[in-house]
Amino acid sequence: MDLKIIRLTSNNFSRVVLKKNTELPDSDALNRLEKKATGDTILSHWGVVTPNGDLVGFGEFATGAWDPVLKPGTAQVTIRVASDWRNRGVGSLILQEIERFAHKNMVEVLLTGIQDTNDKDLRWAEKQGFMKTWHTFESRLELTGCMIGHHSDLKPRGIRFTTLADYPQTNDYYKRFWDFWWELVSDVPGMEGKPQPDLEYMLNLTKDFDKQGFILAVEDDRWVALSIVIKESEEACYNSMTGVSRDYRGRGLAQAIKRKAIEYALQKNIKYIRTHNDSRNASMLAVNKKLGYQQEPGIYGLQKNIGR
Repeated sequence: MDLKIIRLTSNNFSRVVLKKNTELPDSDALNRLEKKATGDTILSHWGVVTPNGDLVGFGEFATGAWDPVLKPGTAQVTIRVASDWRNRGVGSLILQEIERFAHKNMVEVLLTGIQDTNDKDLRWAEKQGFMKTWHTFESRLELTGCMIGHHSDLKPRGIRFTTLADYPQTNDYYKRFWDFWWELVSDVPGMEGKPQPDLEYMLNLTKDFDKQGFILAVEDDRWVALSIVIKESEEACYNSMTGVSRDYRGRGLAQAIKRKAIEYALQKNIKYIRTHNDSRNASMLAVNKKLGYQQEPGIYGLQKNIGR
């Protein structure tokens, strides 16, 4: 059967795709992804379509302001194929198109992520030249019936907890927050060499998030730790980042502020909270275990060097 690979946007989707596939993104999903991009993002999507207009494969390429942090010369890519069209060359067709597009845009390295239990996709990616470079674990904490204690023992040390919502909602405070976030996230394994995203991008990325979930630990007027928790749905929150200033580590602050993140989720009547941690981040994995998080299947990060 003759297959066509076509550039997809939210605007042309309904003209190109005559039959949607529930396993693959639709025009609404494309629209959300397009809104995430800024003027510094190079974003492209492709669909593999049958002569009857059935969507059987999907590809994504993003470089620049995305993820939110990508090294120059690297791109995040996604390839998805409908289950009844696997092993028929659809994934390879998409990858070839992605690599052509990458070369045109001076990208030398492709990055992707695959669930660590998905042996078939991992084998396929490795056959295409991708290599495993990192492993991140997902952990999940069920909140039904969860009781969380208060860390009053931190009070004598002058530590108090607040949120970004308690500060003036101005660009000066947003810049202070995202600069502090960058100071902490730069120590996370795998962040070496990545550029700091600009303020405009972070504001656009988080404009609809509840700033009460942007939790801060403060001594006097100094911010010394943060934990960001985002409501994903009516049932779930995501704890996207927790970090502590270097000279305040080893005092139990990571566990204390993650408890505050859990308290926030409980106040929202959330059923569970999830997070991801790099396999090399032993200290944060230990904190999660103490709090009762259960390990879920994780994700392998893979990289392919394609040159120019």
